[in-house]
Amino acid sequence: MFAESVAEIARGRRLFDVCLVGSGPAGITLASELDARGLSVLLLEAGGAHVDPASQEMFEAEVVGPLRFDPAVARLRCFGGSSNHWGGFCRPLDAIDFEDKIPGIDSAWPIARSDLDPFLGRAEAILELPAAQPDTAFGERVRHTPMRYSPPVHFAVKYRPLLQRSSRTLVALDACVVGLQERAGHIHALQVCGPDGVPHALRARQVVLCAGGIENSRLLLWANACNGGRIVPEPYALGRYWFEHPHFTLGEAWLEDDSAFAFDRWSIAWVAPMQHVLRDQGMLNVGLRLTRQHRETAREIAVRLGCVAPALGRAALSQLGRRLTCGVLLRASWEQAPQPWNRVVLSADRDRLGVPRAELHWRLGDLERTSARNAALMLATECARRGVGRVRLDDWVLARGAFPADDEIKGNHHMGGTRMSRDARRGVVDANCRVHGCANLFVAGSSVFPSGGASNPTLTIVQLALRLADHLARPARAQALT
Repeated sequence: MFAESVAEIARGRRLFDVCLVGSGPAGITLASELDARGLSVLLLEAGGAHVDPASQEMFEAEVVGPLRFDPAVARLRCFGGSSNHWGGFCRPLDAIDFEDKIPGIDSAWPIARSDLDPFLGRAEAILELPAAQPDTAFGERVRHTPMRYSPPVHFAVKYRPLLQRSSRTLVALDACVVGLQERAGHIHALQVCGPDGVPHALRARQVVLCAGGIENSRLLLWANACNGGRIVPEPYALGRYWFEHPHFTLGEAWLEDDSAFAFDRWSIAWVAPMQHVLRDQGMLNVGLRLTRQHRETAREIAVRLGCVAPALGRAALSQLGRRLTCGVLLRASWEQAPQPWNRVVLSADRDRLGVPRAELHWRLGDLERTSARNAALMLATECARRGVGRVRLDDWVLARGAFPADDEIKGNHHMGGTRMSRDARRGVVDANCRVHGCANLFVAGSSVFPSGGASNPTLTIVQLALRLADHLARPARAQALT
């Protein structure tokens, strides 16, 4: 059911089994699963039922680095979170994404893909995904990697009726967590403000932060500072190793035989390097996107091809006139190396409730560029070898110039900051998403990712939420925290 207000919940002095902070895909998945297991759940959403400009203002943050963007654009502070404008692109992480595949880059997860595989079917059902198509080889170094599309599922729409009917789950809107109270290695209470800005203490046996890839770090950084560092006793990794999926246009291609690629309903063909190639060459995982262009854009591609290869350009224009070929834009969405200098920190500026805003320190490096370039060259070589087309890469990809500031830049996939690790000095949560040093505090969502691969994160977020729900609902754990 939905509560009238934070004050009403506080007056009831109820001790919930689990409190979930955030109502995006992670929070709502957890609420649904824990409710089905008979646990009492308090689901706190800082925003209202719909997007409100005054509420969105609380997400304002500054990006420090050469590539600027507005972090608030990607986040929605309302019931359902950012699933309300999610595009629905889904693909599980590759097995290699859980490994340390590059010397000197600390990217390994403390779990393997096989630990998430048991939750894949349930996650696919939640996201209403079509049947998976297998990857297929495109030569010895490149593979076709079909994307799957959710309708997309908007969690607020899908799960609101279930949560309204529930007698075990209480949903509070306009309920902003401004602090956590630690006592003897546990979270004793959450400080939660309603629209009037008055803080109230709410309690639960177990607390899960599901507030997103920036807010999870911000909340923990602030709570740790207010509690003398007792919530995260080893704080080095807190806020660090934050990363995105770089999204840039790499160039364009002229395909003499587009049947060599499996274009989907969005006119996109997805390809990537083979996993063994990533390991052998010390590359980040790269997802290449070939997007079929309209006729006029295809003509422009043929003209540009003629500037570097006149004979090919003339042939392409001739074939275009006979509708034998197509032009495609070559884009990439790929993995960023987790580095400690890319991080969320607390700003000197504060929101209207007195909590410091987030400040993002973020930049891309040479490894990101060389990984994308190598993947594109592998594709270009294979296309030429097969005689199915030619690829032209933009100058910035081949040289060492700056990443273009007028491109997509990033995928709005906020990851890291509270990453998973067996070692509290290198991560914030353990393999079960529990905060190192705090017995009843957990984190859900993409902020726990130690690395992001080249796959969109939502499917993995839901898999991890299902795994965490199983962990939280175990009778032995519930009894231990009673």
